[in-house]
This record gives sequence, C-alpha cells and structure tokens, in this order.
Amino acid sequence: MHWNHFKGTFRTFADVILRMNLQKTLATLGLTAGLLTVQSGAAVAAECWQGWGYWVDAQTRAYKSEELLLVTDGPADWVVGQPVTLLLMDRTTGQIDRDRAPIVATPIDPRSYYRGNANYVDGSAEVRGVDDRLVFGLSHVAPPASALPEMEAYTAWACGLGRRKQTN
Repeated sequence: MHWNHFKGTFRTFADVILRMNLQKTLATLGLTAGLLTVQSGAAVAAECWQGWGYWVDAQTRAYKSEELLLVTDGPADWVVGQPVTLLLMDRTTGQIDRDRAPIVATPIDPRSYYRGNANYVDGSAEVRGVDDRLVFGLSHVAPPASALPEMEAYTAWACGLGRRKQTN
C-alpha cells in the first residue's frame, strides 16, 4: 500500500505499522478461531432467509398446497430473474429436510422491506419444471454481531441447521 492511502487517517508512520500488524494478527486469530469452532463441532454462525411458501396455480392464483417452511442455504440476492435455491424444513424438527429436493425458484416480483437493511422479502416465483408458481415470504436471519456461542447456536437453529437449546 502506498503511504497516501493512509494520509489523514493516522498520525505517524508508526501508527500505520502498528495498525497493519494488529489487523494481520486479528485476521490470523479470527481464522484460527473459526477453524477451531468448525473442528470442535460447536455452533457456527449462520446466515439465511427463512419463512413460508405456498404452491399456487399460475393462472388463477388459487392455493394448491399447505404452508411450506422454507430456508435458503446462506445469503441470497432477491433479484427478478435470478434463481434462488430454497430448502424445505421439516415441520416437526425445524431442521432442513434432506430427503426432499430443493426448490430452485426464480423471483418474478420480489418486494424487499428495510429497516436499515434488507430484513424481509415476499413475492412470487417461477419454478423450473413446474407449471405452478410459488408465493413466499422470508425473513433475513443475519449472523450475530458478536461471536457468542448462544447467538451462533440461535442463528444455526433459525436456519434449520441445529437444535435449539431449551432454557429453564
């Protein structure tokens, strides 16, 4: 990096070196902590869109199914014409049902709602190989701001990846 990149940000060259070393050290520690979390089998921060969906007739919009519990496998961009993979969740366990095929939905008219960031989307979608449409409403489950095991466990549970601990 060139010195001008830091101009006005730091007071001295020593501040620049100290900051760069600190960032490198924190990045290494973060990577190591992430590897330890994955290897130990502990909860890992998750991000997804989770909610509901229904099959509807493409012409009449009449409902053709009971409520589906849906979740994405990570972040998703809700753009017209861009496919999004939706996984079905088991209603009794709240976990992703690996025995059911994913739904590859292509949004037709997604509407996003914001409160500082995108936190809800709904709309309808075409599904490849199916004459019906899918209507959906999904909430954004963001990774926790701090790496607390309880928050990581909650986001994993909300994304259908783990069991939620019962508190007494």
